[in-house]
Amino acid sequence: MKYLSSLSALGAAALLSASQVSALFPHRNTLPPDTEWLDRETLKNLQKRGYAFNGWGTFDQLIDHSDPALGTFKQRYWYGTEFWYGPGSPIFLMNMGETSAENYNVSYLSEQHLPGRMAQETGGAVILMEHRYWGESSPYDLLTVGNLSHLTLDNSLKDITYFAQNLELPFDSSNASNPSNAPWVYMGGSYPGAMAAWLAVREPGTFWAYYSSSGVVQAIADFWQYYVPIGEATPRNCSADVSAVIGHVDSVLLNGTAEEKNELKARFYLSGLADADFAEGLARAIWQWQGTQFDTEAKEGSVPYYDFCDYVEGVWPNSTAGVEEVPGKEGVGLARALEGYSKYYREVMVPGTCEAQSDRFPTFKGKYNVDCFQSSNASHPAYKELTVDNLYNRQWTWMLCNEPFEWWFSGPPPPPTDYTNGPGKTLASRLLTREHWRNQCKLYFPELESGVARGKTAEDVNKFTGGGWDLVNTTRVMHTNGEHDPWRDATISSVFREGGEFKGNEQVPVRVVKGGGHCSDLSKAHWDRNEGLLEIVDAAVWTMKGWVAEFYEEKVGE
Repeated sequence: MKYLSSLSALGAAALLSASQVSALFPHRNTLPPDTEWLDRETLKNLQKRGYAFNGWGTFDQLIDHSDPALGTFKQRYWYGTEFWYGPGSPIFLMNMGETSAENYNVSYLSEQHLPGRMAQETGGAVILMEHRYWGESSPYDLLTVGNLSHLTLDNSLKDITYFAQNLELPFDSSNASNPSNAPWVYMGGSYPGAMAAWLAVREPGTFWAYYSSSGVVQAIADFWQYYVPIGEATPRNCSADVSAVIGHVDSVLLNGTAEEKNELKARFYLSGLADADFAEGLARAIWQWQGTQFDTEAKEGSVPYYDFCDYVEGVWPNSTAGVEEVPGKEGVGLARALEGYSKYYREVMVPGTCEAQSDRFPTFKGKYNVDCFQSSNASHPAYKELTVDNLYNRQWTWMLCNEPFEWWFSGPPPPPTDYTNGPGKTLASRLLTREHWRNQCKLYFPELESGVARGKTAEDVNKFTGGGWDLVNTTRVMHTNGEHDPWRDATISSVFREGGEFKGNEQVPVRVVKGGGHCSDLSKAHWDRNEGLLEIVDAAVWTMKGWVAEFYEEKVGE
């Protein structure tokens, strides 16, 4: 995918479900590692099966491609050759993006995920590549501003082509599988998915084909459109009531007395937060939708976002409301919805969230501690944590602030331009402004004027990448997007794109998964539970097989 890492998010990791955790990191890679979605027996069998075919290594990557004299760092990669036909066969390279690639190296090399499935169908090998500055692929141990200066989109894209052009494959010493002799296919999801389209424009010639899953090709400053697919997927009663609550919250925060504000925050167990931090805190329940997939209920026992909606509608655990009392599309009204929304925070969202981080940040101790929600507080310990394995993904915040990708989850503009769920409807507070998010750039990197502080905007990224939503005049670039993915409107399937969503063509096929979420197409666990998605995956594999065959046909023709 998968932010300003909203500051309270990490604390949920120890106590909430995988779906909830991934949603509380809205900008972050939400693909679950092998240990979270595979049962122990399946994982063990895959590991055992892979002993004869899988391996790993490090590659000497340039610290800065514009200044090779700076030297190199070790970039990790993993490979799987179970389906490989031998020298000259296809190579499928996947970059895992803004997370450590550790624990993805079993299933992503197998048919359990799309890279492995495509390799299986074409006789290819799979290589999983760790992004610079994450995991054990960082040039520096401390993420100071000076050290982060080489973490740029340009370097990250050039890493991929330099890797492909110079890697000495451990499983093929003949060089018959280098990009000039075999078709290399780049694959990615979310931010690495966007890199597929960006590579085709910025770094053409190395890869034969590209696959983009939920590729966020358009950088957007005020990304209020994030909430639009969520609104479309939300039951009408829930969205009506959430909108009523948020409207009430905004009214109190913008026009209420200090006493009224304090009473409102106390109701949610979020006392002491700045107004914008409180508004941000209330959005976390909405962000849970991002972790929802076709297999979520089977895996977790329920869908956390729908659990939240049940609370809003007054149907919480051990409540007296029966199924026959579930309200119609008009909802239960402000008074009852406010009680349900706040009760969800008192019972689910707040307890233990900050405390789960207290091993690293001792000031967060206490079941109902809310210090980790204080995004606007300069003394928040996350702003000073400089290690590569920092809790709040300082590296990604750097890219949001410095490139700058931005993608701030701002509240929507005033009606009538609010499309969240119809004019006047909103799932997030209008206090979530661009300024609120950009202020966190200053808190993370006070010693330097980051890109946004120097006047750079998301539009500068779109110019650099070749057009954002308009990246459609490329060759052999395949896109698959989810109808209900919150990130949909940063992909070429955006309904806000000038001229409407791009429907695709022969060279740039686009498929939209009905009811699909973020990167739904990458995992067999999702295909197995949705026939429409399986059909799309089968079609994508068929298209890729044809493109791979074209490489060899052209080579013979030469």
